[in-house]
Amino acid sequence: MRFPVAAALLTLVACSRTIEGPTPTVSGATNPRQPGLQPARVCNAQGGTTGWRVSLAGSGFAPVPQDVLTDSPRVGLPEVTLRGPSTATLPRERVFFVSANQLDLDVPTRDTSPAQELAPGNYTVEVKNPSGTTGQLADALLVVPPPTLTSATAPEGFTQTAPSPVELVGTGFRTGEVPTAVIRGTGLPEVTLTDVAVVSATRVTANVPPNTPAGTYDMVLTNPEGCAFTLPQGLVISFARLGTLSIDPRFGWRRQNQSITIFNTPSNSEEQTFSGGLPEIVLFAPLKADPTKSVEIPLRRAAFVNGNTVTAVVPTCSGNAALPLTDPECPNGIVPGGPYAVRVKDPSSATGSVSAENGFTVLEDPVPAIASIAPSAITTNGLTDAANPLVVTGSNFGANAKVQLLIKPIGSQNVRACDLTATGTPSGTELRALVTNVAADKCVEYTPIGTQVAATGGFSLSEGLYVVRVQNTANPAYVNYSGLIVTNPSANPTNEASKVAPLTTKLTGPRASFPLVVATDDLGQPYLYALGGTNGTTPLASVEAAPVTLFGELGGQCTGSTCTFRTLERSPLGAGAAPEPRHGHTAVVRTVPGDTSYLVVLGGIRADGTTMNTVERAQVLKVADAPALLPPTPGTGGSLSAGTFYYRVSALRAADDPKNPGGETLPSDEYPATIDAAGGGSTTLAWPCIPGAASYRVYRTVGANAVSGSELLLDEVPAAACTGSPLPEVSYTDNGSKTPAGDAPLPPGALGKWVSAGPLYQGRGNTAARLVDDTVYVVGGFCSPVGTRCPSTGANLSGIEIATFAANTADLSPFGLVGNLSRARQRHSLAVASSVTAPNAFTPTAPDNSQDAWLLVVGGDAGGAPLTGTGIIETAQVKSAGWPSPAPILFTQATYNGTASTHGGWTEVMANYLFHAGATGGTGFAFRSNLVCGKTGTEPAKCTSDTSFDGTLNATSVSYLSGGPRYLSGNVLFRAFVYAAGGFPNDAGGTPTDTVERLVY
Repeated sequence: MRFPVAAALLTLVACSRTIEGPTPTVSGATNPRQPGLQPARVCNAQGGTTGWRVSLAGSGFAPVPQDVLTDSPRVGLPEVTLRGPSTATLPRERVFFVSANQLDLDVPTRDTSPAQELAPGNYTVEVKNPSGTTGQLADALLVVPPPTLTSATAPEGFTQTAPSPVELVGTGFRTGEVPTAVIRGTGLPEVTLTDVAVVSATRVTANVPPNTPAGTYDMVLTNPEGCAFTLPQGLVISFARLGTLSIDPRFGWRRQNQSITIFNTPSNSEEQTFSGGLPEIVLFAPLKADPTKSVEIPLRRAAFVNGNTVTAVVPTCSGNAALPLTDPECPNGIVPGGPYAVRVKDPSSATGSVSAENGFTVLEDPVPAIASIAPSAITTNGLTDAANPLVVTGSNFGANAKVQLLIKPIGSQNVRACDLTATGTPSGTELRALVTNVAADKCVEYTPIGTQVAATGGFSLSEGLYVVRVQNTANPAYVNYSGLIVTNPSANPTNEASKVAPLTTKLTGPRASFPLVVATDDLGQPYLYALGGTNGTTPLASVEAAPVTLFGELGGQCTGSTCTFRTLERSPLGAGAAPEPRHGHTAVVRTVPGDTSYLVVLGGIRADGTTMNTVERAQVLKVADAPALLPPTPGTGGSLSAGTFYYRVSALRAADDPKNPGGETLPSDEYPATIDAAGGGSTTLAWPCIPGAASYRVYRTVGANAVSGSELLLDEVPAAACTGSPLPEVSYTDNGSKTPAGDAPLPPGALGKWVSAGPLYQGRGNTAARLVDDTVYVVGGFCSPVGTRCPSTGANLSGIEIATFAANTADLSPFGLVGNLSRARQRHSLAVASSVTAPNAFTPTAPDNSQDAWLLVVGGDAGGAPLTGTGIIETAQVKSAGWPSPAPILFTQATYNGTASTHGGWTEVMANYLFHAGATGGTGFAFRSNLVCGKTGTEPAKCTSDTSFDGTLNATSVSYLSGGPRYLSGNVLFRAFVYAAGGFPNDAGGTPTDTVERLVY
């Protein structure tokens, strides 16, 4: 007690006539750390050397002077006793008189000096004045033990740029009272954790703030009454990092959501690939509702593809609002501008980001679109005259857009983009440029993950396919168009590795005597299709496909460096219930504007050697016909385990559907659904119904956190009536009771069911067909067995039959005979000469032949060795002044000289030249080419009559990489390449090859 107080008390008592005093009362006890809490909490440990301070409130607290007649007078203070699970009378040095209404106490603990540990529980506080009067208050104090910590963990790992949840496990935690959590490390700043919450008496959760330095920390948890526990080196903070991240494309129009791919490229052992499961991806940008503040915008439909690739959708239009989009103005969308940064958090807790500098830009205006280029084919001499430049037409080019040519240098995975010299007056719909050699300083290169690097060179025009790009210079937006064909003026096609990279994608197995065709879906994506054939011993009904890239390479199903075509297991050849294997058939492709492509297979040879008269059609499935799956809704009450599942939905058409009877549509876009950590969940799916659907198929990944794209069939849902506007929704709940198995969703490029499109006039095997405008021409072949229209078994045919597609449809009229070849033949090839394939030989200048077309039949045999003598090549005009030539169509023998006798090969007219390749017997092979109608001076001559098809077809040194003639291979011209697939090693048969290659012309 301070001396002035003691002196005052002595004076007061000295004047008193009695030592009797008041009776004390105790009305409450307070821990200053928790002033509003009753009863007061007191910890039975720690508190320093003096213990924990507690204030007693009441009245009549009366100290008494003692030893006043001695040399050491003192004051007798009230005595305080704590009575509960244990009893403790506090020594006078722990009791402090403040006033008659307040005493302060220093409650001892096991850690004070001297130590005195109180047993936990409720305590009565008793105050006894020196006069002997007493007062007490029951349950005034609650003595509690300190907390303990046994572990501190971060279940999701640590994220440097966002709060990282941690979980503290121990004892002595009290719900309703929030402790303080602090981490301290040597040489590190003290950090107070945020969002601390007591989950139970043994579990506390909190967040480590963003940008907390990595290191080893002591974990200190302090309860509100002041008692703490320190777990030495209890929390080790480290940040797992993804590699360098990049996105493609880096832009999207403000009025539609944009799909992107995110690439992850680790550069050292400390950087990680994507681990699988569902990544969390956010974009930092302002929304239109509050354009002044950037917020985290979660990307939609994030999906794991592989360790280096994930995909997602930037909600450019929808922002954080729920789908589906209803307002075309996108009022909830992202504010146009940027670029905006992107952050990715992997399920492993590794994080990475794309800086704003390299981030995503929201465009005010639509992305550019290219409709056409002219000319579409040039020679290596280029276009150097400003009066005759490359003309690129389209829309949304924007101001100051430029034209680039993209090439893929041989031996490199990079794409090189080189600026062309602009000419003329640019506009938003037309750009003009010269096509010449370009120096390296006018080029840049892009790695396979989209990173821009310095160009390792420019380019010099050589044979091949060049992708035309219109690049906006005001923002990252661009559009690609495949492509500009550059040919060799000397007409020498090549497959030399120095000029055209060899293809690595193979057929799924050996195959020969089959048609190879190119067809596109409703998005314009091209695919190569191999249809039926033989493996050398058995006819095939299988159909396989591979996508064609911008640069003419082939995609496929890949394992490591080995890629194959994908077998379309649900669309084998045959319009009936069972597949119909065949070989020696032919095919054409009908592409309907605003629709998709249709494959039409004609004739063929059965396993018993008899010919077929069937005409069958299959649709390249449309992306637009797939159901529009809405974001799934996770729920409870099921048995789905914790984690992320991916879903897709397709529709099955009715049996009487005219285009795809009983067939399946492509699947919806993939959507993830995440079941929380407790598990035991369900998922509810919904999608607008599809008119004409008989049922729906639901696909799901088998287990939680499986790889995106590995869905299998989960269930089939009957379809109800589908009418009205808007269309009613179909709902399905996956409660985990079924396990996906069996079919996977149909891949892009899949075909619908084959349907009969009417018979040929007569069965034909080893025939040839071409489509000219709307008319299909089927020429030659052989027939079997003997019948009304087949004079003898194996008879060679000279007849020509045709059928016509109704305008802008895939509906074909009946076939009928219209003429004859001069020589019957089979295993021949057929080509078309027109203004499309030979633009300089068909022109509107007098004499105008710009709307004419001719068929050329080349080579073949009469059942054995290649034809010899005259008439190896025959021609017939099938279109005059834009109209089909009237029957009878009679072929005339052409007068080309030096023509090798070949069969089982191919013929194409392209860029004014006739190209022909085929087997000459045994292992022999010949390749011939020259201008289709010769020269007039230095220019190609016009094809005006049957006598125009003459001149010398020159031999070239081209040979197939397979080492043989590829006898009866599948062959097709597409863009700058002739693709050759499969085929026998010679015309004696044997085992076909499964290789695919391409020749550039």
